[in-house]
Amino acid sequence: MNEGTNEKKMPLRSVSVRIGNNDYSINYPNTGQLIDIDVLKAQFSGGNYEKLKYSYDAGFLRSAVTIDAVATLNVLLPQLRDDLMVKSLFALDRDKMETVLNEYITKVVPWLEEWDRILANPSDKQP
Repeated sequence: MNEGTNEKKMPLRSVSVRIGNNDYSINYPNTGQLIDIDVLKAQFSGGNYEKLKYSYDAGFLRSAVTIDAVATLNVLLPQLRDDLMVKSLFALDRDKMETVLNEYITKVVPWLEEWDRILANPSDKQP
């Protein structure tokens, strides 16, 4: 019997995204970066991130997703602001922000969720 068939595969250490004409590789955050992301979420939302995130109001939920994306990308992809020629990702017009959010939601979020799932269940990790 092959014992390796039941082992969970670790997610990749990085994920690739394409925003505008640029391709980027985002590495899994270290502990300090995870803290920085959470601090930015609290700052950007005036301490109301959780209320926005779990609201039934579509506008509030969109705000939470946008805050999540901007906080994460500010920490893990700091050159993005320069490449998009803005001082803040919040200054992007709606069309450009849609592009950023689409890449974030379809590629970054599932990748981070896969890491969270694996790390939350240590017995699922490979030796």
